Amino acid sequence: MPGSLMALPGTLLSPTIFDPVLLGNGWRWQPLDWLVGPGNGDLEIAAGEIVARWPARELGHRVLGHRVLDRRVLVGHSAGGVVALQVAAQLGAGLDGLILIDTGASAAHHGDPDLPQRLLAQWGEAFIETFLLRCIGEEPLARHGDALRRYALSAGPQRAYRAMTSLRRLDLTGRLGDIRCPTLVVHGERDPARSLLHARALTSGIAGARLEILDAGHTPMLQSPEALAACLDDFLASLD
Repeated sequence: MPGSLMALPGTLLSPTIFDPVLLGNGWRWQPLDWLVGPGNGDLEIAAGEIVARWPARELGHRVLGHRVLDRRVLVGHSAGGVVALQVAAQLGAGLDGLILIDTGASAAHHGDPDLPQRLLAQWGEAFIETFLLRCIGEEPLARHGDALRRYALSAGPQRAYRAMTSLRRLDLTGRLGDIRCPTLVVHGERDPARSLLHARALTSGIAGARLEILDAGHTPMLQSPEALAACLDDFLASLD
């Protein structure tokens, strides 16, 4: 039975980043814009809001305004993955599947520890350009840059600062054992923000999780959408 991929993008990245990944067998994307939702960027509040509104296993319910089909798989990219980990740990077997893309259970050895402070000090078009370039790379930025820049500017520095600081205070390593649904971990081997160690820690901490490594950077949805789609199709087929 097909269903919805409830998708959480990384900080300052538009929910449209999932659009290039074409899903098969009746599955469809339903991105959730957690950054501008309740909590205004706080990852813990965003997770709590999603859990509070997670529907029972019936057709036609809504999560954050989106109609949800019967089968629900949660997808989290980067900081959105940290939100997804919290949701999955709380829902346990109430979740049909979990897909984690270039994320990790903690901020240890993750990126630039001074990034939140630099964001506040340097916020503007130049900062956003540098941030997006690191996140998605040159070619995707050339294709999708206008929409991504508009989204980042509209989200604003305060939400992004809350996201970055709340991410850095969270360590979900001890909660990975609470995740009891089929889990796929995807990691771009050229990711400049998260290392493969983060991905391996997820697969070792979540029972039965499997790891797929792609020829991509931090955002495979825009850098290798076809390869990512193949991974997702294979994983989703295994849920039947």
